[in-house]
Amino acid sequence: MIVRIWGTRGSYPVARADVLRYGGNTTCVEVRAGERCIILDAGTGLRQLSDSLALESTPPTAIDLLITHTHWDHIIGFPFFAPIYRPDCRLEIYGLLRTQSSLRATIANALSDPLMPVSMEDLRAELHFHEIHEGLCFELGPVRVSTARANHPYRALAYRLETDDAALVFIPDTGPFHTVLFGDERIDWTGEPTANSHDDLRELAEMRQRIVELARDADWMLYDSQFTDAQYARFPHWGHSTASQAREIAEDAGVKELLLFHHDPHRADAELDRIVAEQRALARPGLAIQAAYEGMALTRRDDQ
Repeated sequence: MIVRIWGTRGSYPVARADVLRYGGNTTCVEVRAGERCIILDAGTGLRQLSDSLALESTPPTAIDLLITHTHWDHIIGFPFFAPIYRPDCRLEIYGLLRTQSSLRATIANALSDPLMPVSMEDLRAELHFHEIHEGLCFELGPVRVSTARANHPYRALAYRLETDDAALVFIPDTGPFHTVLFGDERIDWTGEPTANSHDDLRELAEMRQRIVELARDADWMLYDSQFTDAQYARFPHWGHSTASQAREIAEDAGVKELLLFHHDPHRADAELDRIVAEQRALARPGLAIQAAYEGMALTRRDDQ
């Protein structure tokens, strides 16, 4: 398994001198295993990946795109992904089954006038949409894919991709599992978290345990770390976690390396350096911690 990171930001892309090391594009990760090309999320980093694929001597013509959820920062790169305009390409697109709108309809709406001057009819690739549910396991060639629900507004998926030699867990958007239970409705924020029922608290605890099991003994875990602890106290209704919460999940799951991800668009490189140093000082022995950056390539530590 070869993993390359093309976008690390959350919410919206940024372009400033103080974010150049960790990058300003929104979430996108490439996974290669054998002949398989798998993409996790379609943020603005997808455009850079598109350019990279075009430089290959034999660009892939079959691509699997796994979408965690369809908030704008996770699909904004899709219209700018060159393979969707190539008639020799086939894309298998996976996303969460929803009641509000089908996956295909959501993507089509993002491509419609007046948002974009193209439509689904302008795309030349062969597109297949697969609406999946939490807890589903399936295979993409040599890659075993497992899913779990993340705690995020209007729901989101977490993915585990595993081959015989490595395992990657991708959880770019999730709140913690003790304050707010997110579903398919908007949280009306009054300045204080809504009181949870016993059923909600039980569901949150079960959701956390499923996330821990999804990440069990993974080589790498990319995890939502958008907030500092102080920020989370102000915005618990946004559905994002902190670096310390990410570390606790990684420790409970026995993850080998935690990669802080979905960086706040206001977070400068120097601030991320400090957050990484703080979490490394607190981490249990055996857990490596970094902040994900654009252009990062992941290889197993025993292969380095």
